[in-house]
Amino acid sequence: MSLMRGGFGFSPAVAALYCAALVVAGGLGSRPVLGCYSRIFSFGDSLTDTGNYVRLTAGRKPSSPYGAPPYGRTFFGRPTGRASDGRLVIDFIAQEFGLANVTAIQVGAGPADFPHGANFAIISSTANNASFFARKGLDITPFSLDTQMFWFRTHLQQLTQQLNGGGGGGGSILSDALVSLGEIGGNDYNFAFNKGVPRETVRAFVPAVVDKLAAAVEELIGMGARAFVVPGNLPFGCAPLYLNRFRGAAASEYDARTGCLAWFNKFAEFHNRVLTARLDDLRRLHPDVTIVYADWYGAMTSIFQAPGKLGFTNALGSCCGNQSVPCGKAGCTVCEDPSTYVSWDGTHPTEAVYKLIADGVLHGPHASPVPLAKTCPPT
Repeated sequence: MSLMRGGFGFSPAVAALYCAALVVAGGLGSRPVLGCYSRIFSFGDSLTDTGNYVRLTAGRKPSSPYGAPPYGRTFFGRPTGRASDGRLVIDFIAQEFGLANVTAIQVGAGPADFPHGANFAIISSTANNASFFARKGLDITPFSLDTQMFWFRTHLQQLTQQLNGGGGGGGSILSDALVSLGEIGGNDYNFAFNKGVPRETVRAFVPAVVDKLAAAVEELIGMGARAFVVPGNLPFGCAPLYLNRFRGAAASEYDARTGCLAWFNKFAEFHNRVLTARLDDLRRLHPDVTIVYADWYGAMTSIFQAPGKLGFTNALGSCCGNQSVPCGKAGCTVCEDPSTYVSWDGTHPTEAVYKLIADGVLHGPHASPVPLAKTCPPT
């Protein structure tokens, strides 16, 4: 059969993995294979952080809202440092592959606390570091992907020492691990927009952001990683926070069908096009490595185009908080049923949305060149 989907040609390695998975799982409509990855290593920002930011900022005034109720109310019953009412995409991916929730690196005390991998994502993190923004004349000093990669190198060294007494490298640890690289990069743009940087100037950041992501993939491949999932940007033009911030925009700047800021979403589309082209280059350079592009943008856009069909009755409002009192602050209001809202707190999706995105990435159609659940290494 011709292994083509959505215009993407499968590399021999990906095609082999796909066919092997079909044999084991019994076809596209069957239950996915479980247990094919031993660990998940995750990088990203607030869409992926499972507790690092709250630990890093403990004791600061004002305190982080993500460590206080009502965050976590839907699934965990308590705040966990996730910027949502419950689970994130990374949690559903871990569940799919029979692994426990991926522990935030700042939460555990040592290698024994990370039997199923580790999460290095940090809320508010950028792909580029402070020196990049300084060269642009911007006073932005964020947590960045550089910090996360430093943590990862240290963690991999500790794991290697624990498992084989320090002999050899981390290749065997990474060979059957899944690396989730993102979503990250959106804050590089958001922070600049917040400082009033013109759109075209921020648009020029995109190649540097994608270069940073590609460099991380290359480094991780060099360490022994053989399976990646790399998400694109979300349609932030539909987020209540940005709809409020840019509410003075002309009517022509909105999508008449969805009510979202069309220019903001077109910016995300541009980032995603540059990213997918770069991932194609990486696949050609590394035909033995599986790299799945996770189309978070497409998955979420499908909600805004027909929210009612998917059970969402409030597509452009926030479940938690409002323009006066942010979510997590004293006196904030919370909707009765978060699963009917797309946005949890004005910036971050609800668990219901994260589940829909995860389903689209794991089983299709929002993954290229294959659904993530079909990338299990052959046994």
